[in-house]
Order: sequence, then C-alpha cells, then structure tokens
Amino acid sequence: MARFIDRPNLHPRGFNHAAELPYGLRVAEIRAALEEIYDFLHNVNRFLTERGWDRLEETLEAATFSGVISEMVVQSTSKQSAALIKNQYHNGRPDLVPRGIYPEDAVHQGENGVEVKASRNDGGWQGHNVEDGWICIFQYQIDSQTEPIEEREPTKFVRVLLAQLDESDWSFSGRRETSRRTPTASILRSGKEKLLSNPVYLDPTYEPRRRSGRRPG
Repeated sequence: MARFIDRPNLHPRGFNHAAELPYGLRVAEIRAALEEIYDFLHNVNRFLTERGWDRLEETLEAATFSGVISEMVVQSTSKQSAALIKNQYHNGRPDLVPRGIYPEDAVHQGENGVEVKASRNDGGWQGHNVEDGWICIFQYQIDSQTEPIEEREPTKFVRVLLAQLDESDWSFSGRRETSRRTPTASILRSGKEKLLSNPVYLDPTYEPRRRSGRRPG
C-alpha cells in the first residue's frame, strides 16, 4: 500500500490525562474521536486512489480541507462524548454544547460549550469572532511537498490544545462598511500560552516550525 494513504497511529505517550477538560469531557473521548478520523481518512483515501483519484488532501484546497477536518472533529467528538453534542443550530456557537442544556441542543450564541478549530498552523489561530469561553485547537500536519505524491506522509494530528480564553486573549480586525474583507479575530500570545499550558494530546516527535526572525511558534 502506498505510503501516503497509510493509517497513522496516535503516539501512546502523547495523551495528557492530567489535562483540565470542561463539561465532563474525557481524554479517552478525544482519543476515540481522533482514531475515528484516522479511520475515515484512510478508508476514503484508499477508495479514491484505487479508482484513480487523488487523496482528499490533494483534491481539496487547503482551506476547504481544514474545514472538512474541523467538521469531522466536531462530529466525531459529539458521537464519542457522553457530555457534549454538536450544536444543532446552523452556524451556531459554540460548536459543541453540553447535552440537554439548550432546547433541542441548539443555540445561536451560547455561553456554555467548546468552540473547535482545526489548523495546520502552530500558532496565529484565527476565527471570525472573539470567542469568550472554552476553545479547543486540533492541530494537524499535512505533507504537500514530497514528490512523488505516493511517498508523502499521511496526515496526522500533532497537538490538541484546550483552554478557557476571554476577550483580552484576542485581537479583532473588523471591516469598513464598504469592505468585503471577512472580519478576523486572532488569538494573542496570552491565549496561546493558555492553550499550550493545557495540552490534551502532544505528539512527542512534533517540533514547531522555526520562522526566520521569530521565536518558535
């Protein structure tokens, strides 16, 4: 079987069972959700490549693939967790809410729950709004450079970070009434430090990229 559709394994020493998790969420549930996503990617990519298609990673644009991973994380965590469920309100916030706290588990803007973000970046995480509450970052690595494509590393998760942030941990770039630019909120260093201090999963082999003129992200 080609390297690029291999199913990766979560590092056995990567999970932090002392991590602070809200609303009764458990480390074992996060692990089960990640395993389920690995199964999905492996099975789908094997199906696609056996029929002459590219993997999802090569078929979709980077932002689209990140959106797929984000949705999969929410769906899988909702399925695995006894305490949290996907927010049933379309584009509602947060992504995961405590089961039974909102009517039909749906809320437009709720105070309770966990907002989820999937990213290939080791910092500079963004959203469309300032999120005052629990944030969970699922960071993954994707090999888009190795040639031939069949020798690329399979996509894998390297960090799951979880923390309660407040408005002071964000910067917000709005837009003028005449602008079509999407408003952006970015997690500041104070928020990143909170997230880094409470890892749920950290692959011991992972090394953040070094950027020239900047400290490691």
